Amino acid sequence: MRAEFWLERWRTDALGWHQAEVNPLLAKHWPALGLSSRCSVFVPLCGKSLDMRWLREAGHSVFGVELAETAVRAFFKEASIPFERVENPGELPRFAGGGYQIYSGDYLEISAPQLHVAKGTYDRGALVALPPEQRMVYADHIQRIIPRGGRILLLTLEYDQARADGPPFSVDGGEVQALYGARCQVQLLECLETFDVPPHFQEAGLGSVAESVYRIVKQR
Repeated sequence: MRAEFWLERWRTDALGWHQAEVNPLLAKHWPALGLSSRCSVFVPLCGKSLDMRWLREAGHSVFGVELAETAVRAFFKEASIPFERVENPGELPRFAGGGYQIYSGDYLEISAPQLHVAKGTYDRGALVALPPEQRMVYADHIQRIIPRGGRILLLTLEYDQARADGPPFSVDGGEVQALYGARCQVQLLECLETFDVPPHFQEAGLGSVAESVYRIVKQR
């Protein structure tokens, strides 16, 4: 999707994807990554997700990147966390405070040196937010910038896209393997039916979708 699409969604508060509670699959499966609570975690296309608060409360320092500065400011405001806006030459603006560092801008401008300490990555809504051609670019970039041995907890949705269009888009296991399998070890942890679907899915008569959870470890 083009940047203008997402910026307009934030401007008009059309946030059908935003969850008002922490995703239960995060708490259930995060331990499977085997990460130290002291390590940093990267959350791409983070929005103002409450899942970042859960990760911080688990002891992690949290790095994020989000296109809409409105969303970044909303995250800190709603969590009542003081922050500062930091600008360094050659980098995206960064909002820092309370153990969070969230970059505002295009995720493709995040580089490996910025994430060398981020041993974990949490992707609940990034991959499924992108159409197929952008998913290839996204997955390639993520694997370039996270450190070797870095571990990803990835959540995807699967449904009949002929009945309802994304975002969020349907991403099946074969595509996950194609996107990550050459450089990473990919393990399916769970696949279950969920009734927590966006309003436009419900309007199309799609009351449930399959939600899958993957453990992905970068090997090279």
